[in-house]
Amino acid sequence: MTSYGKMNLLGMLLLPVAASVAALIVFGSNTPTLVTVFGLNLVPMLISGLVSALLLRGANRAGKGQGIALWPTLIPAALGAIWYLFRAVVPAEVAPGAEYIAAPQYLLMGVILLSVVAWLGCLIARRF
Repeated sequence: MTSYGKMNLLGMLLLPVAASVAALIVFGSNTPTLVTVFGLNLVPMLISGLVSALLLRGANRAGKGQGIALWPTLIPAALGAIWYLFRAVVPAEVAPGAEYIAAPQYLLMGVILLSVVAWLGCLIARRF
C-alpha cells in the first residue's frame, strides 16, 4: 500500500473517531450514542474513501494527480473533525448536539461535490 493509500485510510477513520470523541465530551459515556455518531459519520467517509481509492488507482497508473485524488477524503475529514471538536468545547446554546445528526448530511453533499472536482482535477493532471 502506498503512502497515499495509508493517508486515505487515515482520513476515513479520522472523522468518525473525532466525532465520537466530541460526542463523548458532550454526552458522556453513552455507548449507543457513541456508536450511532461513529456510524453516521462513517457512511460519508466510506463513500469518499471509495472515490479516493478509485481516483488513486487511475492516478498511480499515470503518476499524476495523487494529491488531488485524496481531496474527497481528507478535506471533509479535516473540516468535520475541527468542527466537531470546536462544538464539543463551545456547544450551541439552542440545541447542543444537533450537529451530530445534521453534519453527516452536509458532509455527504461536500463529498459528492469534492468527488466531481477531484475527478476533473485528476483528468486534467493526467492530460498535462
